Amino acid sequence: MLSRRSQGFTLIELIMVIVVMAILTIGIGRFVSLGTESYLQTRDREQLQSQARFAVERISRELRDAVPNSLEITSDGQCLAFKPIQYNGDYVNPSLTNIDVITGFITQTIAPQFQSEMILVINPHKAQDFDGVSDQAAKVKAINKGTESNQWQFELDGQHRFGSGSLAQRFYVYTHSVKFCIESNSLTRMTINNSGIESQPILLAQYIDTNLSAFELDNAALARGALVAWQLTFTRNGETSRYNHTVQVMNAP
Repeated sequence: MLSRRSQGFTLIELIMVIVVMAILTIGIGRFVSLGTESYLQTRDREQLQSQARFAVERISRELRDAVPNSLEITSDGQCLAFKPIQYNGDYVNPSLTNIDVITGFITQTIAPQFQSEMILVINPHKAQDFDGVSDQAAKVKAINKGTESNQWQFELDGQHRFGSGSLAQRFYVYTHSVKFCIESNSLTRMTINNSGIESQPILLAQYIDTNLSAFELDNAALARGALVAWQLTFTRNGETSRYNHTVQVMNAP
Protein backbone atom coordinates (compact mmCIF):
# COMPACT_ATOMS: atom_id res chain seq x y z
CA MET A 1 0.00 0.00 0.00
CA LEU A 2 1.33 3.47 -0.97
CA SER A 3 2.06 5.94 1.79
CA ARG A 4 0.30 9.31 1.85
CA ARG A 5 3.56 11.14 1.04
CA SER A 6 4.15 9.09 -2.12
CA GLN A 7 0.74 9.96 -3.46
CA GLY A 8 1.66 13.67 -4.31
CA PHE A 9 1.97 17.16 -2.82
CA THR A 10 -0.16 18.17 0.05
CA LEU A 11 -2.17 21.37 -0.27
CA ILE A 12 0.20 23.22 2.06
CA GLU A 13 3.23 22.12 0.04
CA LEU A 14 1.56 23.19 -3.18
CA ILE A 15 0.76 26.60 -1.75
CA MET A 16 4.33 27.00 -0.54
CA VAL A 17 5.71 26.12 -3.98
CA ILE A 18 3.37 28.64 -5.62
CA VAL A 19 4.40 31.35 -3.14
CA VAL A 20 8.11 30.65 -3.65
CA MET A 21 7.71 30.68 -7.43
CA ALA A 22 5.79 33.96 -7.24
CA ILE A 23 8.52 35.53 -5.11
CA LEU A 24 11.20 34.32 -7.51
CA THR A 25 9.24 35.62 -10.50
CA ILE A 26 8.75 39.03 -8.89
CA GLY A 27 12.42 39.19 -7.92
CA ILE A 28 13.63 38.25 -11.38
CA GLY A 29 11.20 40.72 -12.97
CA ARG A 30 12.36 43.49 -10.65
CA PHE A 31 16.00 42.67 -11.38
CA VAL A 32 15.38 42.82 -15.12
CA SER A 33 13.37 46.04 -14.70
CA LEU A 34 16.16 47.69 -12.70
CA GLY A 35 18.74 46.63 -15.26
CA THR A 36 16.65 48.01 -18.12
CA GLU A 37 15.95 51.23 -16.23
CA SER A 38 19.65 51.67 -15.46
CA TYR A 39 20.55 51.11 -19.10
CA LEU A 40 17.96 53.63 -20.30
CA GLN A 41 19.13 56.24 -17.79
CA THR A 42 22.75 55.74 -18.83
CA ARG A 43 21.79 56.00 -22.49
CA ASP A 44 19.77 59.18 -21.91
CA ARG A 45 22.61 60.69 -19.86
CA GLU A 46 25.14 59.99 -22.62
CA GLN A 47 22.80 61.44 -25.24
CA LEU A 48 22.37 64.58 -23.14
CA GLN A 49 26.13 64.98 -22.69
CA SER A 50 26.66 64.44 -26.39
CA GLN A 51 24.09 67.15 -27.17
CA ALA A 52 25.78 69.55 -24.76
CA ARG A 53 29.25 68.96 -26.20
CA PHE A 54 27.95 69.41 -29.74
CA ALA A 55 26.16 72.65 -28.85
CA VAL A 56 29.17 74.13 -27.06
CA GLU A 57 31.56 73.20 -29.87
CA ARG A 58 29.19 74.46 -32.59
CA ILE A 59 28.75 77.88 -30.97
CA SER A 60 32.46 78.20 -30.14
CA ARG A 61 33.59 77.30 -33.65
CA GLU A 62 31.23 79.75 -35.34
CA LEU A 63 32.07 82.61 -32.98
CA ARG A 64 35.74 82.37 -33.89
CA ASP A 65 34.80 83.56 -37.39
CA ALA A 66 32.58 86.44 -36.30
CA VAL A 67 33.11 89.95 -37.63
CA PRO A 68 34.59 91.96 -34.72
CA ASN A 69 32.08 93.87 -32.61
CA SER A 70 29.14 92.32 -34.45
CA LEU A 71 27.98 90.28 -31.46
CA GLU A 72 24.66 91.20 -29.91
CA ILE A 73 22.60 89.75 -27.06
CA THR A 74 18.81 89.99 -27.42
CA SER A 75 15.64 88.66 -25.77
CA ASP A 76 16.99 89.19 -22.24
CA GLY A 77 20.00 86.96 -22.81
CA GLN A 78 18.12 84.20 -24.59
CA CYS A 79 19.55 84.93 -28.06
CA LEU A 80 23.06 85.59 -29.40
CA ALA A 81 23.46 87.09 -32.88
CA PHE A 82 26.57 87.93 -34.91
CA LYS A 83 27.85 88.42 -38.47
CA PRO A 84 29.98 85.52 -39.76
CA ILE A 85 32.96 86.50 -41.91
CA GLN A 86 32.53 85.69 -45.58
CA TYR A 87 35.80 87.30 -46.68
CA ASN A 88 38.35 89.46 -44.92
CA GLY A 89 41.74 90.94 -45.64
CA ASP A 90 43.90 94.06 -45.79
CA TYR A 91 42.91 97.01 -47.95
CA VAL A 92 45.48 99.15 -49.77
CA ASN A 93 43.39 102.22 -50.56
CA PRO A 94 45.37 105.35 -49.64
CA SER A 95 42.12 107.11 -48.76
CA LEU A 96 38.64 106.02 -47.71
CA THR A 97 36.96 109.24 -48.79
CA ASN A 98 34.60 109.33 -51.78
CA ILE A 99 35.61 105.93 -53.15
CA ASP A 100 33.62 103.30 -55.02
CA VAL A 101 36.15 100.44 -54.87
CA ILE A 102 37.99 98.78 -51.97
CA THR A 103 41.16 97.08 -53.18
CA GLY A 104 42.79 94.54 -50.92
CA PHE A 105 44.45 91.20 -50.32
CA ILE A 106 42.09 88.66 -48.83
CA THR A 107 42.97 86.08 -46.20
CA GLN A 108 41.13 83.27 -47.94
CA THR A 109 43.06 81.29 -50.56
CA ILE A 110 40.09 80.70 -52.85
CA ALA A 111 38.71 83.31 -55.23
CA PRO A 112 35.85 85.30 -53.68
CA GLN A 113 32.43 84.82 -55.24
CA PHE A 114 29.97 87.68 -55.42
CA GLN A 115 26.66 87.17 -53.65
CA SER A 116 23.67 89.42 -53.42
CA GLU A 117 23.34 91.52 -50.25
CA MET A 118 27.09 91.50 -49.60
CA ILE A 119 28.20 94.21 -47.20
CA LEU A 120 31.77 95.38 -46.62
CA VAL A 121 32.58 96.96 -43.27
CA ILE A 122 35.69 98.73 -41.98
CA ASN A 123 36.48 99.47 -38.33
CA PRO A 124 33.06 98.62 -36.82
CA HIS A 125 32.53 99.45 -33.15
CA LYS A 126 28.77 99.45 -32.58
CA ALA A 127 25.66 97.73 -33.88
CA GLN A 128 24.75 100.70 -36.09
CA ASP A 129 28.05 100.33 -37.98
CA PHE A 130 26.69 97.20 -39.65
CA ASP A 131 23.80 99.01 -41.29
CA GLY A 132 24.28 99.06 -45.06
CA VAL A 133 23.81 102.84 -45.06
CA SER A 134 26.18 103.62 -42.17
CA ASP A 135 29.47 105.44 -42.67
CA GLN A 136 31.43 102.28 -41.76
CA ALA A 137 29.70 99.84 -44.11
CA ALA A 138 28.85 99.76 -47.80
CA LYS A 139 27.00 97.38 -50.09
CA VAL A 140 29.11 95.42 -52.59
CA LYS A 141 27.80 95.16 -56.15
CA ALA A 142 30.68 93.29 -57.83
CA ILE A 143 34.06 91.62 -57.21
CA ASN A 144 36.88 91.93 -59.73
CA LYS A 145 40.42 90.53 -59.88
CA GLY A 146 43.18 92.92 -58.91
CA THR A 147 46.55 93.39 -60.55
CA GLU A 148 48.51 91.28 -58.05
CA SER A 149 48.25 87.74 -56.71
CA ASN A 150 45.30 87.30 -54.36
CA GLN A 151 44.40 90.97 -54.79
CA TRP A 152 40.73 91.74 -55.36
CA GLN A 153 38.60 94.79 -55.95
CA PHE A 154 35.28 95.04 -54.15
CA GLU A 155 33.14 97.42 -56.14
CA LEU A 156 30.80 99.40 -53.92
CA ASP A 157 27.24 100.40 -54.66
CA GLY A 158 28.06 104.05 -55.34
CA GLN A 159 30.52 106.55 -53.89
CA HIS A 160 31.19 106.05 -50.22
CA ARG A 161 32.97 107.94 -47.47
CA PHE A 162 34.03 105.75 -44.55
CA GLY A 163 33.85 107.50 -41.20
CA SER A 164 37.13 106.03 -39.95
CA GLY A 165 39.76 103.63 -41.13
CA SER A 166 41.22 100.56 -39.49
CA LEU A 167 44.61 100.88 -37.80
CA ALA A 168 45.46 97.44 -39.16
CA GLN A 169 43.80 98.34 -42.51
CA ARG A 170 41.41 95.42 -42.13
CA PHE A 171 38.12 94.98 -43.95
CA TYR A 172 35.39 92.37 -43.56
CA VAL A 173 32.66 91.16 -45.89
CA TYR A 174 29.51 89.40 -44.71
CA THR A 175 26.20 88.34 -46.26
CA HIS A 176 23.99 87.43 -43.29
CA SER A 177 23.68 87.10 -39.54
CA VAL A 178 23.57 83.97 -37.42
CA LYS A 179 21.37 83.76 -34.34
CA PHE A 180 21.44 81.14 -31.58
CA CYS A 181 18.38 81.16 -29.32
CA ILE A 182 17.35 79.35 -26.15
CA GLU A 183 13.58 78.98 -26.24
CA SER A 184 10.89 76.38 -25.55
CA ASN A 185 13.44 74.14 -23.77
CA SER A 186 15.57 73.97 -26.92
CA LEU A 187 18.66 75.54 -28.50
CA THR A 188 18.13 76.61 -32.10
CA ARG A 189 20.17 78.22 -34.87
CA MET A 190 18.89 80.38 -37.69
CA THR A 191 20.31 82.70 -40.33
CA ILE A 192 19.04 86.18 -41.19
CA ASN A 193 19.97 87.78 -44.50
CA ASN A 194 20.79 91.46 -44.76
CA SER A 195 17.19 92.18 -45.75
CA GLY A 196 15.99 90.80 -42.41
CA ILE A 197 14.48 87.56 -43.74
CA GLU A 198 14.91 84.70 -41.27
CA SER A 199 15.47 81.06 -42.14
CA GLN A 200 13.67 78.21 -40.41
CA PRO A 201 15.29 77.51 -37.01
CA ILE A 202 17.41 74.36 -36.86
CA LEU A 203 17.26 72.34 -33.63
CA LEU A 204 20.68 71.86 -32.00
CA ALA A 205 19.79 70.61 -28.51
CA GLN A 206 16.78 69.71 -26.36
CA TYR A 207 15.89 69.36 -22.66
CA ILE A 208 17.27 72.82 -21.83
CA ASP A 209 15.98 74.64 -18.77
CA THR A 210 15.26 78.03 -20.32
CA ASN A 211 15.11 79.79 -16.94
CA LEU A 212 18.63 78.65 -16.01
CA SER A 213 20.30 79.13 -19.40
CA ALA A 214 21.49 82.37 -21.00
CA PHE A 215 24.13 84.17 -23.05
CA GLU A 216 26.26 87.01 -21.67
CA LEU A 217 28.45 89.51 -23.51
CA ASP A 218 31.17 91.67 -21.99
CA ASN A 219 33.10 93.76 -24.49
CA ALA A 220 33.60 96.96 -22.52
CA ALA A 221 37.01 96.04 -21.12
CA LEU A 222 38.43 94.28 -24.16
CA ALA A 223 40.10 96.30 -26.88
CA ARG A 224 40.47 93.53 -29.46
CA GLY A 225 37.18 91.73 -29.28
CA ALA A 226 34.28 90.50 -27.22
CA LEU A 227 34.15 87.94 -24.45
CA VAL A 228 31.07 85.78 -24.83
CA ALA A 229 29.91 83.47 -22.05
CA TRP A 230 26.95 81.19 -21.88
CA GLN A 231 25.39 78.68 -19.52
CA LEU A 232 23.30 75.78 -20.75
CA THR A 233 21.37 73.84 -18.11
CA PHE A 234 19.99 70.49 -19.24
CA THR A 235 17.25 68.71 -17.28
CA ARG A 236 15.99 65.22 -18.03
CA ASN A 237 14.55 62.40 -15.91
CA GLY A 238 15.09 64.46 -12.77
CA GLU A 239 18.82 64.95 -13.46
CA THR A 240 20.36 68.37 -14.09
CA SER A 241 23.64 69.12 -15.87
CA ARG A 242 25.15 72.60 -16.23
CA TYR A 243 27.64 73.61 -18.90
CA ASN A 244 29.48 76.95 -18.69
CA HIS A 245 31.69 78.12 -21.52
CA THR A 246 33.48 81.30 -22.59
CA VAL A 247 34.91 82.32 -25.96
CA GLN A 248 36.84 85.45 -26.89
CA VAL A 249 36.42 86.76 -30.42
CA MET A 250 39.96 87.77 -31.34
CA ASN A 251 39.38 89.29 -34.79
CA ALA A 252 40.69 92.85 -34.79
CA PRO A 253 38.63 95.66 -36.28
